[in-house]
Amino acid sequence: MKKICIPVTLSLAFLISSISAQETTPPNFMTEQLSEQLLNQTVALSEPKLVKAQAVLLRKHYDALVQSGFSKDEALQLVIAMASQHQQ
Repeated sequence: MKKICIPVTLSLAFLISSISAQETTPPNFMTEQLSEQLLNQTVALSEPKLVKAQAVLLRKHYDALVQSGFSKDEALQLVIAMASQHQQ
């Protein structure tokens, strides 16, 4: 009985320790994945063509707001709010 009990106990101890290790792995894995995703997003958003396109779009929003009757200051404040909302 002792010959069977020791290997079974060791197997259970190994199984429990490996399960505990797996429970701590996902947060680290998810943190790494999120970090990599944010880095890739930052690189993609800083592409010159995209930055220029965003600037053109903001200018079109500004012009449309002024043409709709907003003062230049009001239009500028709205465009700043829109731009800052997209950065979050």
